[in-house]
Amino acid sequence: MKRIRTNKKVFNIIGAGLAGCEAANYLSQKGYRVNLYEMKPDSFSCAHKSNYFAELICSNSLKSKSLTTASGLLKQEMNMLGSLIMKYAYKNEIPAGTALAVDRENFSKDITEYINQDSNINVISQRINDINTFIENKNEYTIVACGPLISDELAKSIIDITSENSLFFYDAIAPTVLYEDIDFSNAYMASRYNSEDKSYINCPLTKEEYDIFYKFVVNAKTVQLRYFEEQKIFEGCMPFEVLAKREYDALRFGPMKPIGLTNPHTNSKDYAIIQLRQDNITASIYNLVGFQTNLTFAMQDELIKLIPALKNCKIIRYGVMHRNTYLNSPFVLNKYYQMQSVRNLFFAGQITGVEGYLPSASSGLVSAINCLKEACDMKKVDFTANTMLGAFQNHISTIPNKNYLPMNANYGILSPLGQYIRNKSKKYAEYAKRSFQTITQIISLYDI
Repeated sequence: MKRIRTNKKVFNIIGAGLAGCEAANYLSQKGYRVNLYEMKPDSFSCAHKSNYFAELICSNSLKSKSLTTASGLLKQEMNMLGSLIMKYAYKNEIPAGTALAVDRENFSKDITEYINQDSNINVISQRINDINTFIENKNEYTIVACGPLISDELAKSIIDITSENSLFFYDAIAPTVLYEDIDFSNAYMASRYNSEDKSYINCPLTKEEYDIFYKFVVNAKTVQLRYFEEQKIFEGCMPFEVLAKREYDALRFGPMKPIGLTNPHTNSKDYAIIQLRQDNITASIYNLVGFQTNLTFAMQDELIKLIPALKNCKIIRYGVMHRNTYLNSPFVLNKYYQMQSVRNLFFAGQITGVEGYLPSASSGLVSAINCLKEACDMKKVDFTANTMLGAFQNHISTIPNKNYLPMNANYGILSPLGQYIRNKSKKYAEYAKRSFQTITQIISLYDI
């Protein structure tokens, strides 16, 4: 049985998803009492079906275990911090090659049983529609980990506390790639009508290449939107494949228009171009401008190979169009997942703009660590962009541009290494070595 501290401070967590369970476990392990609010089994979101906590919806895969991948690195960082989610993921692992896939039901069942048996965690089956009452008492500290499918009432409550433009209700995201993988023998940097402005990377297509590209797009398989996501997503941001199906030249007069550009390789006008725009402050990631899409991930992988300048690229964040409520975090949160204007209110999970199962869970860990530091009047923890954990902290709090979008784990959000390493396996090994050294030092320094 865990030691219960006689501390007047109260920790509330709203939502028993991956992030909420991770946060509750961390605080409990430190000896504090936690009120964990979860609306199941009395009510469910449109996507949830199980009574269990930490329910996996879209997939049972937690991505690669290999340290040569960003996802593999994140897993090891979470292990170093005693992650509850990682513990039960490995316990319920099923064969999936180098990926970590789990028995979905048993994974959630085990976590639910563990949380329910924890004497420091008071599970309250209640749907929360208003967070104002939680933050009025300054001895209470609250982590909102409600997930992207929150109720309209709770969304309104968050907007009331933040601002009218602080919450987004749909994802309309274009694919992104790493700058270092772009073939500049087939690309050039320039802005329309200004060749001296290098803000955009232009990837040209000849007529023959455009014909192949166009034929693929109009026949490519798309994701079937679920009923609660509806078609109103298309009103503000049309998927490029829908535009393409209107007519052959629709893309060439839209996001692929070559107007105002001269290709310096050929000293002529291109038939069509795909423009890439800087996506992060270090210019290591670029997105395909105007290519928000509902194509399946497999189709996006194939499509990218039809663009000569991007033939060596791997998509690090796929294009998506679905309901996904998330904060405009750089304007609302600091790097500790703490609301800038309310010291006893923290957020965690996909609502902060981290994308995917494990990034969501990891934010629960970091949010809980810093919530506890705030409650104890201690210095809060920045894991720094030498680690995936810290890179997410930077992502949710840095303002590179006004168009904040969710981000998953990828090497492009890490701080660059001090030296250039051409061999990718060696480079990724150096990223991992640096990460582990940083986290080891931080654990010791901050008594995490």
